Amino acid sequence: MARIKHIALAVEDPAKTADFYKEVFGLQELRRTPPDTGANGVWLSDGYIYFAILRTGTGEVANTGEPSTTVGVHHIGFYVDDLDEARAAIERANATECPNSSAQNRKYADPDGIMIDMRARGWDEQIKARTQLFELTPVSND
Repeated sequence: MARIKHIALAVEDPAKTADFYKEVFGLQELRRTPPDTGANGVWLSDGYIYFAILRTGTGEVANTGEPSTTVGVHHIGFYVDDLDEARAAIERANATECPNSSAQNRKYADPDGIMIDMRARGWDEQIKARTQLFELTPVSND
């Protein structure tokens, strides 16, 4: 079975967007290009998959032929430990709540207008998945 390796966004200001995700979700920065500014890209991780935030119009973002209108990701789903705490953090970061948000499934727009979907419980409850779900467990480095 395949598993998610990474998610990539095409945005105008990778460093600004990376700061947003680090502040709201506590993601760790892996690297940035160039190293001093991150103007072309910033790579983050939650410890299981990595999250590439790339500047539109660079060679690392798919080029659709349009100057700066590369399509980004539709939305990104995050599990959070405490939905109220996550809601407060994302609102402090000036994210806009989307009209289709609900008490169990909070939805906000990030600085680039990409939707973030936050849930405290499993995704199978919403889409009624008929497949085995796996819990990821960190490997000991001993």
